[in-house]
Amino acid sequence: MRRMDALNLNPDGYGGTYKLIGGRPSLDFVNTISWPETEREHDWLALPENVRRWFAAMDLPFPRGKAVDLAPLYKARQLLTRVLRPLAHDTPASDAAIAELSRMVAKAYQLREIEPRTLAWHWPEPSSASEALAPILLDAAELVTAADHERLRYCPSCDWLFEDQTRNGQRRWCDMADCGSRDKARRYYQRTKG
Repeated sequence: MRRMDALNLNPDGYGGTYKLIGGRPSLDFVNTISWPETEREHDWLALPENVRRWFAAMDLPFPRGKAVDLAPLYKARQLLTRVLRPLAHDTPASDAAIAELSRMVAKAYQLREIEPRTLAWHWPEPSSASEALAPILLDAAELVTAADHERLRYCPSCDWLFEDQTRNGQRRWCDMADCGSRDKARRYYQRTKG
């Protein structure tokens, strides 16, 4: 699946669509909450079927069993939100959140294996949601420990997070077709109404 493509998740009565716009698994994972901390907030992973679709779209392994305890997934998403959102807003994450992420990442590293035929890292089939989170946690750790967070951004309209991968580093919105168009229309209206 290409980035910026809409992902076929069940909106469960919500009027929007979910897109993979973060540029990294950890950012797209945090973005599974649309319009965070507003009255429009929507959790795209509230339905177990959406969790499986999201992991498949990210090409990440997820347990095959029918009933998977999703509580660790929601807890990890909340933690990554507490770590990554402040960094995108140019403020430090709390020491407690970083320490908790560090503990989770240490466990995640233990799950990675070397594939004997290719001699490359791979993720074995997870037996729980906690194990399925390992690649996402390691991606977040890589992002957090990068020397420069300048390309970690947030959309000023919806507050989704993204890594600005443009050559000139000038990306402003999660998606030009959505928040970018709304912002341009709003500014045009304000300029011409008076």
